[in-house]
Amino acid sequence: MSTATLERESATDRDPGPRRLLHGMTWLVWRQHRGALWTGLALVAALVVTAVLLRNGAVAYQAAHGIADCPLMGGPERCSSRLEVIEEYRGLYSTPLRLLLAAVLALPFLGGLFVGAPLIARELEADTHRLVWAQGITRERWLLHKLALPMGALMAGTGIAAWFGSWALEGAGQATIGLYWYSPTAFVSTGPAVLGYAALGVALGALAGTLTRRTLPAMVLTLGAMGAVTALLTTVRPYVVSPVVSFGRSVPQLREEDWVLVQPQAARADRSIFDAGPCYPADDFEACLADHGATWEYSEHHPITHMRDLQLAEGAICLGLAALAVTFVWLWMRRRAF
Repeated sequence: MSTATLERESATDRDPGPRRLLHGMTWLVWRQHRGALWTGLALVAALVVTAVLLRNGAVAYQAAHGIADCPLMGGPERCSSRLEVIEEYRGLYSTPLRLLLAAVLALPFLGGLFVGAPLIARELEADTHRLVWAQGITRERWLLHKLALPMGALMAGTGIAAWFGSWALEGAGQATIGLYWYSPTAFVSTGPAVLGYAALGVALGALAGTLTRRTLPAMVLTLGAMGAVTALLTTVRPYVVSPVVSFGRSVPQLREEDWVLVQPQAARADRSIFDAGPCYPADDFEACLADHGATWEYSEHHPITHMRDLQLAEGAICLGLAALAVTFVWLWMRRRAF
């Protein structure tokens, strides 16, 4: 072998060539979670395709039968003769659309279960974190890469799926399909709140993995925590943003898509609700109400214009809880000896 050949080979060994797009901890996290990433991409793609098909089919059906913007009861005069068609339309598209939105809602739970929970628990369980730390990678940098990349990917994928879910629901028509934005299925899965839930799923999974140091218990704890937080937020959801309070002599005009918290009820001048039950058997119902001073109408509702405000508020709460969980994990990692 010639001296020139040896020199060329030596130069090749010293020159690493173009730097890879993914390197260091970024490459390591990608290698560890590439299976979950490809699976998530396939799931999001399937949801997007389903949303496109459902919206196109729903819009075409409404146009062909003239039921666009027609609720089942009431609405424009042209809708009153098409009740059977609306029923048939709901039978065709309501269940698939609900399943689509339920699948979008499940993404943060699946992310917390299969990404967040094993994220740290698997490392601690197998002691592989020691190998990384021994290479000069600080705990803070290790934790940053372990959390930021999967959390960002899950939030991006969930956000895309939620946008298409909202787009499909808008095309189907909330009043026509009988599925409203404030329903438990549609509220989170059609707006920005789902981004907060996605971040919270990963954060709670990481927290559970840090505390249990075992993958399976971390998964169980993550699922329970996500369920508890979701139930709590569902309970307080109507009051995160102040509802519109209507109080007057007449019943307020409400849209089909408005979220009515308190149906219009008879009330006194001090806004106290009056139980009108005893007045129903009376010969003159209105006179009975007047005798009790209940000549006012009281109601509470969220107009559809509150939709994004409520979703943003709930998403912000989830992001705040996720930040608390990540902070706890960070402090725990710094102070504990592993």
